[in-house]
Amino acid sequence: MSENGSLGAVRVANEVIASIAALAACEVEGVEGMDEAAARHFGDWVRRQAAHRGVRVHIEGDRSIHLEVFLTVDSEAKLADVAAAVQANVVEATERMLGLEVGEVNVFVSSVAFAT
Repeated sequence: MSENGSLGAVRVANEVIASIAALAACEVEGVEGMDEAAARHFGDWVRRQAAHRGVRVHIEGDRSIHLEVFLTVDSEAKLADVAAAVQANVVEATERMLGLEVGEVNVFVSSVAFAT
Protein backbone atom coordinates (compact mmCIF):
# COMPACT_ATOMS: atom_id res chain seq x y z
CA MET A 1 0.00 0.00 0.00
CA SER A 2 1.34 3.45 -0.84
CA GLU A 3 0.07 6.98 -0.64
CA ASN A 4 1.55 10.17 -2.11
CA GLY A 5 1.21 13.46 -0.29
CA SER A 6 2.69 16.93 -0.67
CA LEU A 7 5.69 15.92 1.45
CA GLY A 8 6.43 12.65 -0.32
CA ALA A 9 5.34 9.05 -0.48
CA VAL A 10 4.24 6.82 2.39
CA ARG A 11 4.46 3.09 1.86
CA VAL A 12 3.21 0.43 4.26
CA ALA A 13 4.45 -3.13 3.79
CA ASN A 14 1.90 -5.91 3.51
CA GLU A 15 3.57 -7.51 6.54
CA VAL A 16 2.65 -4.44 8.62
CA ILE A 17 -0.97 -4.64 7.48
CA ALA A 18 -0.96 -8.35 8.36
CA SER A 19 0.52 -7.62 11.79
CA ILE A 20 -2.20 -5.06 12.55
CA ALA A 21 -4.88 -7.57 11.54
CA ALA A 22 -3.27 -10.40 13.53
CA LEU A 23 -3.01 -8.31 16.69
CA ALA A 24 -6.64 -7.22 16.35
CA ALA A 25 -7.77 -10.83 15.81
CA CYS A 26 -5.87 -12.06 18.87
CA GLU A 27 -7.66 -9.50 21.07
CA VAL A 28 -10.95 -11.35 20.54
CA GLU A 29 -12.02 -13.76 23.28
CA GLY A 30 -11.95 -17.34 22.02
CA VAL A 31 -9.03 -16.83 19.63
CA GLU A 32 -6.12 -18.99 20.75
CA GLY A 33 -3.74 -17.79 18.06
CA MET A 34 -3.01 -17.31 14.40
CA ASP A 35 -2.29 -20.17 12.00
CA GLU A 36 0.54 -18.99 9.78
CA ALA A 37 1.08 -22.43 8.25
CA ALA A 38 -2.50 -22.57 6.98
CA ALA A 39 -2.20 -19.09 5.47
CA ARG A 40 0.98 -20.07 3.63
CA HIS A 41 -0.43 -23.43 2.45
CA PHE A 42 -3.64 -21.83 1.19
CA GLY A 43 -1.62 -19.18 -0.63
CA ASP A 44 0.59 -21.75 -2.37
CA TRP A 45 -2.23 -23.10 -4.49
CA VAL A 46 -4.26 -19.93 -5.01
CA ARG A 47 -1.63 -17.35 -5.92
CA ARG A 48 1.36 -15.76 -4.28
CA GLN A 49 0.34 -13.13 -1.68
CA ALA A 50 1.76 -11.86 1.60
CA ALA A 51 1.14 -14.46 4.30
CA HIS A 52 2.41 -13.18 7.60
CA ARG A 53 1.28 -14.17 11.06
CA GLY A 54 -1.70 -16.09 9.72
CA VAL A 55 -3.04 -13.24 7.59
CA ARG A 56 -3.05 -12.93 3.80
CA VAL A 57 -3.27 -9.41 2.40
CA HIS A 58 -4.73 -8.46 -0.97
CA ILE A 59 -4.59 -4.82 -2.08
CA GLU A 60 -7.35 -3.81 -4.50
CA GLY A 61 -6.36 -0.60 -6.28
CA ASP A 62 -4.82 2.01 -4.00
CA ARG A 63 -7.46 2.28 -1.30
CA SER A 64 -9.10 -1.08 -0.54
CA ILE A 65 -7.72 -3.98 1.48
CA HIS A 66 -9.00 -7.55 1.47
CA LEU A 67 -7.80 -9.81 4.28
CA GLU A 68 -7.87 -13.55 4.94
CA VAL A 69 -7.37 -14.43 8.60
CA PHE A 70 -6.45 -17.98 9.66
CA LEU A 71 -7.19 -18.78 13.31
CA THR A 72 -6.92 -21.36 16.02
CA VAL A 73 -10.06 -21.09 18.16
CA ASP A 74 -10.79 -22.39 21.67
CA SER A 75 -12.97 -25.51 21.65
CA GLU A 76 -15.40 -23.89 24.12
CA ALA A 77 -16.06 -20.89 21.86
CA LYS A 78 -18.96 -20.42 19.45
CA LEU A 79 -17.14 -20.28 16.12
CA ALA A 80 -19.62 -18.01 14.35
CA ASP A 81 -19.53 -15.48 17.20
CA VAL A 82 -15.74 -15.50 17.34
CA ALA A 83 -15.46 -15.09 13.56
CA ALA A 84 -17.89 -12.14 13.54
CA ALA A 85 -16.03 -10.46 16.41
CA VAL A 86 -12.70 -10.99 14.63
CA GLN A 87 -14.08 -9.42 11.45
CA ALA A 88 -15.34 -6.36 13.32
CA ASN A 89 -12.15 -5.92 15.35
CA VAL A 90 -9.86 -6.35 12.33
CA VAL A 91 -11.85 -3.84 10.26
CA GLU A 92 -11.88 -1.27 13.07
CA ALA A 93 -8.15 -1.55 13.82
CA THR A 94 -7.05 -1.60 10.18
CA GLU A 95 -9.19 1.36 9.12
CA ARG A 96 -8.24 3.37 12.23
CA MET A 97 -4.49 2.80 11.87
CA LEU A 98 -4.20 3.00 8.08
CA GLY A 99 -7.10 5.21 7.06
CA LEU A 100 -7.98 2.80 4.26
CA GLU A 101 -11.20 0.97 3.51
CA VAL A 102 -11.28 -2.72 4.34
CA GLY A 103 -13.28 -4.37 1.57
CA GLU A 104 -13.63 -7.73 3.28
CA VAL A 105 -12.24 -9.90 6.05
CA ASN A 106 -12.59 -13.63 5.44
CA VAL A 107 -12.05 -15.72 8.56
CA PHE A 108 -10.84 -19.32 8.32
CA VAL A 109 -10.90 -21.44 11.47
CA SER A 110 -8.08 -23.80 10.57
CA SER A 111 -7.75 -25.52 13.94
CA VAL A 112 -9.40 -25.88 17.33
CA ALA A 113 -7.50 -25.86 20.63
CA PHE A 114 -8.75 -28.35 23.21
CA ALA A 115 -8.01 -27.97 26.92
CA THR A 116 -5.59 -30.59 28.16
